[in-house]
Amino acid sequence: MNEYQTKYIELKEAYEQSGGDVASVQALYEFKDLLEAQDTKEARWVLVDVCETLELYKTAYTILRPLVSREDRKSLKRLGRLQSLQEQGDRFALRRPSGNQVQTALSATLPVFKYHPRPLETEAFLLADPPVLCECCKEPTPVYYSGPVYAEEEVNCLCPACIADGEAARKFDGEFQDEDSVDEGVDDPDKLDELIHRTPGYCGWQQEYWRAHCGDYCAFMGYVGYRELKQMGIVEEILEDGGWNMYREDSETVLEALVNGGSVQGYLFRCLHCGKHLLWVDCD
Repeated sequence: MNEYQTKYIELKEAYEQSGGDVASVQALYEFKDLLEAQDTKEARWVLVDVCETLELYKTAYTILRPLVSREDRKSLKRLGRLQSLQEQGDRFALRRPSGNQVQTALSATLPVFKYHPRPLETEAFLLADPPVLCECCKEPTPVYYSGPVYAEEEVNCLCPACIADGEAARKFDGEFQDEDSVDEGVDDPDKLDELIHRTPGYCGWQQEYWRAHCGDYCAFMGYVGYRELKQMGIVEEILEDGGWNMYREDSETVLEALVNGGSVQGYLFRCLHCGKHLLWVDCD
């Protein structure tokens, strides 16, 4: 057993014992970075193990393929399994806790959306290279909106500024969130106007729904499964609120069925005033 294998076993045990908390996931990604800088077969083999643990199946398949010989039946079988998994790409892998540098730089240039504070991370906005033309202001933009638009006219490309100032909603007589699919308890019409006309929406399996708390709409934080909720350490907090569970099963059973990108999907919100996390769940 070489030093890379020893370190990997240590990190994997820490990941499993912690239930996949943020620190253990970050440690695996940092070890992945180290292995990628090594030019040895020993490091590449362990890199495959790390990528599989992180569920980076496409990456693991790409790395493993040149390492496998025809005589190695065990590795050929593993390659075949990864080949079937790599078709889904790395989309549903464990997310790296630290932010992408390009996204971080772009985030600083975006308008502030208090009800959707991380629209690049949630992929409400996507990067365009080369820039594309905003259908509202007709100006080129390196970042464009990819979420729902409720309007009679089909709208495919909007820049962040046209959403933030309300011009896109006015021009296309549209909304980014159905005003009837929100929690009750918010009496200020200006808050509803900001949510549906000046806030990027999110994509759900069914009708998107927006949670509210402390007399205000919550901030949408992203797409989650049970694994992500455990990683954040907020399972018990989510179970305290029954507003998301419209199913006949008990809440804990429903939570355990959540898979990010799966048939039962979770959507995480956070109260702007007390910081409480709230959930919404739907199915395909």
